[in-house]
Amino acid sequence: MVRANGGAPPSVWPSLRQRTAALLRDIYAELITEGAARALSRLPPPASEAVGDAAGCRDEAGESPVLPEMGAASSAALWTLSVLVAGVGSMESRLSSDSLPCRTVREATPLELRANAGTLGRDYLPSAYDPWLGPRSAGVIRLRYGFDARRLSQRPGAGACEYTPVGLDGQTEAWVRGCLAKPAAASRLAVWRALKRRLYHYDAGVLAFHAFPRNYLLSPAHWEELLAGRPNGGLAAALDVGAGDGSLCSPYARLFGSVTVTELTSPLVWRLKATPTQGASLQAVATAELTPRALGREQFDVAFCLNVLDRCKDPVRMVEQLHALLPPGGWLVVAVVLPWLQSDAVARGSHQRRARVVGGDFEAAAASLLDSLLLPAGFEALRLVRAPYLCAGDRNSPVAVLDSATRCTECGVLEGFRQGSAGPARK
Repeated sequence: MVRANGGAPPSVWPSLRQRTAALLRDIYAELITEGAARALSRLPPPASEAVGDAAGCRDEAGESPVLPEMGAASSAALWTLSVLVAGVGSMESRLSSDSLPCRTVREATPLELRANAGTLGRDYLPSAYDPWLGPRSAGVIRLRYGFDARRLSQRPGAGACEYTPVGLDGQTEAWVRGCLAKPAAASRLAVWRALKRRLYHYDAGVLAFHAFPRNYLLSPAHWEELLAGRPNGGLAAALDVGAGDGSLCSPYARLFGSVTVTELTSPLVWRLKATPTQGASLQAVATAELTPRALGREQFDVAFCLNVLDRCKDPVRMVEQLHALLPPGGWLVVAVVLPWLQSDAVARGSHQRRARVVGGDFEAAAASLLDSLLLPAGFEALRLVRAPYLCAGDRNSPVAVLDSATRCTECGVLEGFRQGSAGPARK
């Protein structure tokens, strides 16, 4: 068949190949999902069903339940599936040409920060912004780091902390360039989508993206600067609540003598046990409660709560529990995406206590976080860092960026309640 103008009709083969590849990916993803579901079928129900609210289901003795460890057979099966998914994804990435150009990665200018340049619409998280400057083919990315320290200090409840912002460094730039050069393979995304229909959201991510750099907050150099002067220095005991796949705690682990990490389910704990700590001893615990019995330790020198408070069942109680696990002078490091938007990542439709963190821009929201949530629980402001929370993605969105605040606070001694305040006073 020849067109009237003499041209040949378009070939149907490219479309047919794409549809066939998509069908094969879906079949492959369903097979992986079935294998993972069978491996997990020997375990008790997910944490959200087994222990109820993270705010505190207790057993008959009044103690917090601790989730059981994963069996050897289930662990081996899930490890095999994860390696298979990683291997297929790596092979697909090598054979594809999905990389995007990345000519420049820079910090947003003060003018761009004031204008909230790159802010997305209502269909996205309020903390999300578009890092691309101009068309993606131009390969220019800007990230928000600085903030108006003078304006922040004038906000109610800002606290007298050190406003020394970190900046874009070589390790962060290399991570961003790596995401653009090697985005997640389509096969991994297909497995992730299939797993999410049958497993806990974060379990699905761990299995589908094993050994894939999914999240990034601060570089090792940034952490060293933020944590300078921490209690007990390099011998300090650290606690990381809701550590996910370990990608956020790995950069700072070397700065401590021991690190205890917690998560809600056995697959996540299984993944956390493989977190590189560069010398620090690591203990991974599957628990929904922050108690000495559940954690195996009475107190910690430094506690981390990175991108957890806006997703947990009860952020107010979580901060209070962390205060009880820290001695006077202990540090709590909290990272949250701003503007604040709570979402229950454990079970849709279940109850979640709301924290009154308000503010439509970074400075207002960062001050409100301290005044509404941290000060009433007995913490004093020490340091504040603004840095992007980076998430690796696919060819269509190789790197997603959320505006994030990381606050370092010091644990005070509670002495009752201040007059006219909802929170306790501190010495």
